Amino acid sequence: MEDLRDPLIAGAAIGPWGTGRRWWCAAASVTLIATSLAGCSVTTAGQQSTAPAGSTSAAAAVNPAQLNTGGYPTAALPPMASANSEQIGRLVEGRRMAAAVAGPWQADATLIAAGPEPATVVQNDKDMGRVSWPQITALGTHGLPFVVGFVSDRHTPAPNDQTSLRNAVLRFADPNAATAAAQGMVTASLHMPRIPSATPIVTEPERAVPIPGHPEAAATELTYLDGAARVQELVAITSRGPFVLLQSARAVEGPDRAAQLVSGTLDRQLPLIDAFTPTDPGQFAALPLDPTGLVARTLPSPPDRATSTTGAAYPRDGALHFEDNPVQAGPLLADAGVDYVSINLDTLYQARDAAAAQQLTKAYGDLVAATPSAQATAPVAGLPNSRCIRASQLGGVISRYWCVAAVDRFMIKTVARQLDQAQQQLAAQYRILAG
Repeated sequence: MEDLRDPLIAGAAIGPWGTGRRWWCAAASVTLIATSLAGCSVTTAGQQSTAPAGSTSAAAAVNPAQLNTGGYPTAALPPMASANSEQIGRLVEGRRMAAAVAGPWQADATLIAAGPEPATVVQNDKDMGRVSWPQITALGTHGLPFVVGFVSDRHTPAPNDQTSLRNAVLRFADPNAATAAAQGMVTASLHMPRIPSATPIVTEPERAVPIPGHPEAAATELTYLDGAARVQELVAITSRGPFVLLQSARAVEGPDRAAQLVSGTLDRQLPLIDAFTPTDPGQFAALPLDPTGLVARTLPSPPDRATSTTGAAYPRDGALHFEDNPVQAGPLLADAGVDYVSINLDTLYQARDAAAAQQLTKAYGDLVAATPSAQATAPVAGLPNSRCIRASQLGGVISRYWCVAAVDRFMIKTVARQLDQAQQQLAAQYRILAG
């Protein structure tokens, strides 16, 4: 469960799937499954906490004099107003789309492993390479008025399984522009260039593939080499009002299985985007930056760690795009009544009440403690009901330190390469919440 927000392990993209068999993007921001165990008693990985669930003794036991916050901020930011610019408002609108984009795990529950950037806002034409091959997206949409988009990407954690799925929703100025963009991308996918400077180099003729249950979707099978491996990738494109829905799928069983993944995604994606109310671009500058007030109370990221998805609070369904294992996290968040999750340098989960935050903390703590090779480490000094664990991300090999604690109706999660950094961030976030 590594902290993929660390720029040292975020690789530059070479094509949308990156080097090797997975899609690796440049800057990354991900919310991974970690937990706090404030007010619960456990004996698995992580230091033991003994206060009963719902108890107020955790707050009483805090020793502020021992809290080491390092150089991190310890006070909330001033209230945030509106975007005040079309460019920033466009980014806010892209984040709003997160809850209207189906996660790949919804089509197949094994698609839970994430690369450095499991989800991102597509802000402009330059970001189209995060959606699909530039030969498809750049050529197909050239000259058309693109507004904003959101893309979510997952793969199976099995090391020898290439099954992957990326789902993107792209918004254009109007339905006519979206239809033209979809047609352009379909045409481009059926006529991929065969030149050494183009990636991928398609080794077999492109082939149109039907999507079960969705005649409105146009899908193309691309066959190419990724290193020594022969890859079959299905790119499916559908226009829907001002939106273009694009899925890129690989399946170890072959293109028929990839077509099923696309079909399952569209089954869920179409109702979601139909229910989404887009903001008029003329109103982007008036969009509120922090309508919940949670972002101002979340430990801010330094400029070199900020991404298109940090500095925002997401409704529960949107926040799942940033969870390490959304299949397991989703029910836990629902049971605790989590309505919003604020993502910045750390992650702040707003539960139904203090008891629900304790409940969520225990459940997440047990989940992380069950990770293979997870090891208990020292809790945060001064926060006896905090819990710190050394663990690796699902399917990953690089360990990170996770520190978690419950404060009032919130669950705090910090993840860092160094234990003292994770501890200091949690201590700073506690001070922000406790005033």
